[in-house]
Amino acid sequence: MDHPQIERTMLTGYPTKEHLDFEKEDHPIEDFSGTELQTGDRYFQIDDDIIYEENVEDYLIERLGARAYVAK
Repeated sequence: MDHPQIERTMLTGYPTKEHLDFEKEDHPIEDFSGTELQTGDRYFQIDDDIIYEENVEDYLIERLGARAYVAK
């Protein structure tokens, strides 16, 4: 028994750039805070909100009401 990905490759061929989700160029323009996303930027989606990777902490605090603490 082959690995499922090997079986899929044998049936459909090797994926091309168009088949890879992370290679898509159709990304959102801005995240929740207005930060412009560029091709290659990593972002998260929660419901309809887009959050740029570097703005996750701000999103947690501003939108979800999280509180940040420092361990002593």
